Amino acid sequence: MKPARSIAQFAFVLASLSGVTSAWPSWLPELDSLVARQDDNGSSSSSNTPQQTPSPSASQSGSKDAKTTGKDADNTHNLNTGAVKTGDKTPNQTGNSTDSHKPDRTMFNPGDPAGAVVMVTPSLAQGMQLYKIDDKVTFGWNYTNLLGTPTAIDVLASCSTASRTYTLTQNMTFATPATFTWDTKDTQDLLTAEYTLIIYDAEAGPSATAEPGYLSTFNSLVFGLYNKRPYTSIADGWQCAICSAAAPSVDSRAVGFAMTMSVLTVLSFTWFVAGVGAGL
Repeated sequence: MKPARSIAQFAFVLASLSGVTSAWPSWLPELDSLVARQDDNGSSSSSNTPQQTPSPSASQSGSKDAKTTGKDADNTHNLNTGAVKTGDKTPNQTGNSTDSHKPDRTMFNPGDPAGAVVMVTPSLAQGMQLYKIDDKVTFGWNYTNLLGTPTAIDVLASCSTASRTYTLTQNMTFATPATFTWDTKDTQDLLTAEYTLIIYDAEAGPSATAEPGYLSTFNSLVFGLYNKRPYTSIADGWQCAICSAAAPSVDSRAVGFAMTMSVLTVLSFTWFVAGVGAGL
C-alpha cells in the first residue's frame, strides 16, 4: 500500500507543477487503480492470512465421523421409538425372526384327563410276549382323551438289565391308529432280557408331566427278547440239561414204587382168601 500511495503523491505533485488540475496524465496508471479502498471492517490483514489446507485423510476422517455421528443419532432414535428405519438391516440377515418364543399352548380344563396310548398289538391282556432277536416286531396302538394333537411321536425300548435305552424311531408322523415295525437286526447289542416299550410326544419328552388333553408318556408294555441258538444234533454232543440227570432217578423210583405195591397187593389178597377158607 505504501508504494502505491507514494506514486499517487508523486503524480499529484507533477500534475500541480504542469498546471493541469482537471486532467489526469495519460501516461500514468488510472487513478482508481492507485487509490486503495478503505476496509470498513478493518479485516484486510486477516483476509491475507494463509489458510492451512486439510489433508485428505483428515477430511475423510471428519466425513466418516460425521456419518458415524449421524448414524448413532438415527440408532438412538430407533432405540427410543422402537421403530426400524426402512433399509436398515436387522441382526438376522436372512430376514427370519430370531425370536424363539413359541405361542402358548391351549390350556384345557384341569378336570380333563390326559391323553393316553392304548396298545392293540400286542394287547396288554395277552401278557408278556417273547420275540427272537433278529426278527421283526410289530407294535400297534390307538390314542384316547387327546384334545391337543402331538407334533410327532418318539418310540423307545428300555432294558434295565443292560441299563440302556434303545431309540426305535424319532419324529414319527402322528396318526391314529398308529403302527410301527421294529427290525431288531438294525439294533446292536440286544440282550436276552425284558424290555419296556416307551411312547411319548416328541416335543414334550419322555419325562414330561402329564397335562389335561395332551399325550402322556406310555410305558406299560413289557416284552421279552431272546437270542436263538444254532441247531446242534445229539451226535454232535447235544444234551438235555433237564432230562439227562433227572430221568434215571425218576424211572427207578417209579419202578420200585410199582413193585412194592404189587407185592403188598398179592400178600393182602392171599391172606384174605386164606382167612375166608378157614372160616368155612
